[in-house]
Amino acid sequence: MSEFTGRVVLITGGGSGIGRATALLFAHEGAKVGVLDWNEPACAETVSLIEQEHAEGIGLHADVSRSDEVERAVQALAGRWGRIDVLFANAAVEITRPVVETTEQEWEQLYAVNMKGTFLCCKHVIPVMRRGGGGSIVIASSGHAFVTYPNCSAYAGTKGGALAFMRGVALDCASENIRVNCVIPGATDTPLLRAYLRDSGNPEAEESRIIGRIPLRRLATPDDIAQAVRFLCSDAAAYITGTSLTVDGGLLAGG
Repeated sequence: MSEFTGRVVLITGGGSGIGRATALLFAHEGAKVGVLDWNEPACAETVSLIEQEHAEGIGLHADVSRSDEVERAVQALAGRWGRIDVLFANAAVEITRPVVETTEQEWEQLYAVNMKGTFLCCKHVIPVMRRGGGGSIVIASSGHAFVTYPNCSAYAGTKGGALAFMRGVALDCASENIRVNCVIPGATDTPLLRAYLRDSGNPEAEESRIIGRIPLRRLATPDDIAQAVRFLCSDAAAYITGTSLTVDGGLLAGG
């Protein structure tokens, strides 16, 4: 029996990519999984895949940038299973544009989802975790917080902000047995990365350039990141809070 058997897990951005892989990993280990996503069909598809694992899942259609929708989703999950043990704040959007061409609307959208959305999920989940005696929160940052590319300044800013936010929340929650950490994915083969490659103008050349900088010479798979999230939420990480785990094939080691 897995240590996650019977635990309740909430994953935002669970309709695809890293979020879906993490939802399926926790489901495989016996957790009850709440899949939150703005894309209702994608959310439902992840729940269907969870049920194929003979596990329990619930779809939670919500926009993480709206407090009322996040609160309603959190209460629905807690109402169904009585607690929330794990939050993976993974939902994100990416816009690739030079800073002078980035519109205020695009800037506000990035920060509404990537930063405000993370804040709102923590704000509404932490009281539920507190009542349950503790829990684990993992926030998805990015290698862009450390080493970014041209045309990614606004996105990189949100991911650097996630690191600073995580440290503060970890200190806020440490006395309540709630651990808070970041996972730092490198270049991961997700719909978000594929959209970036399409927008680059020469997808094959850009993908080759990215892979050429990675010492392990491949993109991460969503499951590579899911395994790191699982570790941060596990009993093996019981003394780990306020820090980050980089999963990038050695990319940052090379600068």
